[in-house]
Amino acid sequence: MKRRWIAGSWLVIALAAFAAVTLTVNGGGGAGTADAATQYFGPKEADVTQEEDYKVVHLISSKFMWQFRDDQEPVEVWGYNNQIPGPTLHFRAGDKVRIYYRNDLDEASTIHWHGLIVPNSMDGVGLLTQPPVMPGETFVYEFDIPNTPGTFMYHAHMNDMEQIGNGLSGAFIVDPRDGGDGGYDQDHVMFMQTIKGHFLINGKEFPNIEPYIVKKGDEIRVRMINIGPVDLHPMHFHGHFVKEISRDGTAVRGGDAARVENTVLVAPGQTIDVAVKMEAPGKGAWLFHCHIISHVMGPDGKSLNIALANGGMIVPVAYSDSDNFQDIVDVLTAAVESLKEGGIAPGSGDVTGAIQEMNSSMAGMSAAATPAAQ
Repeated sequence: MKRRWIAGSWLVIALAAFAAVTLTVNGGGGAGTADAATQYFGPKEADVTQEEDYKVVHLISSKFMWQFRDDQEPVEVWGYNNQIPGPTLHFRAGDKVRIYYRNDLDEASTIHWHGLIVPNSMDGVGLLTQPPVMPGETFVYEFDIPNTPGTFMYHAHMNDMEQIGNGLSGAFIVDPRDGGDGGYDQDHVMFMQTIKGHFLINGKEFPNIEPYIVKKGDEIRVRMINIGPVDLHPMHFHGHFVKEISRDGTAVRGGDAARVENTVLVAPGQTIDVAVKMEAPGKGAWLFHCHIISHVMGPDGKSLNIALANGGMIVPVAYSDSDNFQDIVDVLTAAVESLKEGGIAPGSGDVTGAIQEMNSSMAGMSAAATPAAQ
């Protein structure tokens, strides 16, 4: 079955979920049904073609303009295939891959396949394992995907602080040979970067980060990847506990004894996968965010406008089967629209009114809510 990562307007996804109560992608049943395929969410995947026995991908490094938030001017970034982060590479263990890398920067670069055990000549360290790829040149990487299913990354490996710090990186996902996905309802890539002082998830800052739209009883997998040059990210999930299932692409042993927590510390260069059972009390809306507070502040922390007060690494998580789901959508919609309306003035997009409506609906729900998850 061909898998598709969903990466478009989060608002379209949210409204579709509200209208249908479930997301129906991949031509199968919705999340939560016994025979439904896992839904994949994250940065756009690379286009894959076939040459002989090889699966083929083309990566081009270049400088281009990118907007982190709708109220900010686009800035120059360095990336692959004109997107931040670069396209997700998604293969199965045992696949033979051929990756054409063209360097359209004005300096030398290479690509390192972080965490994957590949032949030394393919490891991507300029001046050590291969000649630098000079501006205008193309280098071809060929290797077999090792039998280590999990979450990895790729990134530049010359002038690292500047090249990685400006965006040259992406996710690398390896599935088992049989394509098994663990039976999750949803599978999310959470790619964390720091570029020019902006703290990003999948290339964006809140409120432009796509929310997770779930239903009670869903089980989701979140692949947390930290490529930031120096920043730690303790990722805290309100209302939920997460179970660590993989670290640096290696399955964590322990079953029921595996680490369970609500704040997961992800170091630079590290990947940690967690499984989450969506069973928060009262359902509603929750946040999954970095708990280094400077990484989640907006331009005005005192503002009563949610889009002014908050920013950076915040993922909203909304239950589509909540009684007040439409109110949640209205708040998030107003927050995004306020950024587009000429400079995010407090109250523009009627954020205040939307929040008041949601607060009223939550007050009504609280009286009937159970004190703990069922």
